[in-house]
Amino acid sequence: MTDYTQLTVRELQLKWAEIIGRPIPPIGRSLIIKYLLWYEQAKREKISPLGFFHEVVRAAKGADKRPKATLEIGSKLIRSYQGLKYEVEIVANGYLYENTLYKSLSGVAKAITGKSWNGKVFFGVKIKN
Repeated sequence: MTDYTQLTVRELQLKWAEIIGRPIPPIGRSLIIKYLLWYEQAKREKISPLGFFHEVVRAAKGADKRPKATLEIGSKLIRSYQGLKYEVEIVANGYLYENTLYKSLSGVAKAITGKSWNGKVFFGVKIKN
């Protein structure tokens, strides 16, 4: 394995052109070194680096396919916090809490606690599988 840490930025750029054969992106020195080491390892283990990146992109596109939590209009979320009971109604354009319309559950949670919260976590909304 090559010790790229001893090379100057210019020498790293030349190595990049020699090994990878594509223009170097605007990245920092340490990332150039890591990428060159990974590329070297991939070639040694007979992995196509470009094919690997295509697989990563394909997998990432599928990652957003998680089921979303669905809350029906008219449903109510009830939460006890510091000994008090809080109730939020799901309405067509948001969440109704104490006659105030909120765009997000996080906004309601902040109104109740005074702190930033993930609203789904605060109210215990689970994603259905």
